[in-house]
Amino acid sequence: MKDNTDGYNKNSGISEVLYLNDFIGNDTKEQLKKFEIFFRDSLSSDSDLLNRILKYIFDQQSKRMRPVCVFLSAAATLKPITEFTYVAAAVVEMLHTASIVHDDVIDRSEQRRGNKSINAEWSSKIAVLTGDYLLSNMLVLTAKHKMFDIIDAMANLTCEMSLGEMIQTEKSVDMDTSEEVYYEIIKKKTAILIGASMKFGAKSTGADELAQLMYETGENIGMAFQIKDDIADFEKTNLLGKPAGNDIVERKITLPLIYALKQCGEKDRKHILKCVKEADTNRKNVQTVRNFVIENRGIEYAAKVAQNYISKAVSLISTLEDSAAKQSLIKLSYYAINRTK
Repeated sequence: MKDNTDGYNKNSGISEVLYLNDFIGNDTKEQLKKFEIFFRDSLSSDSDLLNRILKYIFDQQSKRMRPVCVFLSAAATLKPITEFTYVAAAVVEMLHTASIVHDDVIDRSEQRRGNKSINAEWSSKIAVLTGDYLLSNMLVLTAKHKMFDIIDAMANLTCEMSLGEMIQTEKSVDMDTSEEVYYEIIKKKTAILIGASMKFGAKSTGADELAQLMYETGENIGMAFQIKDDIADFEKTNLLGKPAGNDIVERKITLPLIYALKQCGEKDRKHILKCVKEADTNRKNVQTVRNFVIENRGIEYAAKVAQNYISKAVSLISTLEDSAAKQSLIKLSYYAINRTK
């Protein structure tokens, strides 16, 4: 079957810049506009404070990456988009939004994509309650539409994502993250939700036979997506809108650093890990660690791993029937590693 990627080369690396709106068709753009109304209406509350906080979140112009995955996956089944497609897109975005609101509290982050985090703008208590409200509405919405299989899936996703955060927190204390453990962490934290988004998209149109293929596609995209985020932390200017070196300060041992540490002797390893441990009190250590990773080709290695995940995703997508949505999914795959946001 012909695999027309419209100029996107599997071996192009991560140098080619992509923007999410560049490759989404007009039908999907219209669906996203309707989704935005549905999503906001689903979260409307009787609390003026909560509504102000939710508006603050909405106004930050999220990429809506996961809803995009739902709609493109649904369209690629060549069956009509349904009300369940909109519900599925809403619940995955609620879970994602809740997770980042809670993450910012855990990490004591004061910024989120160039804006103040909820905990910085209001308080940690308010942020936790906002995240809880989002999670509760996720369950209310799915129950209202009697989507009981998705309720079960979302409950499991929430558990796995929390476990991923717990493992990462544990490893930030003992500073002993292997490459295998790193993949387990990012799979739980990021990849499974993107995989579920694509699976739900297929199931929402009744294409259950494509659900597993879509899940595996999304999981591979999600792995690459998170690795790209982790690479950005070592860039001089973090183009993804997060403070550069933030992972180092939070003692998160990610793939570029894991690989770089494998290339050095025990003395250098101990020195770099000491720099990471003390980065929160001595910001000069951030540059020391960054230089170490660059010199030991950690970024190049991580980029290659991310590219391999995308190659797997594109290979799976290529088995679908030809359609505009299929081509958009291919470009979405490359977006995961070529984005600047």
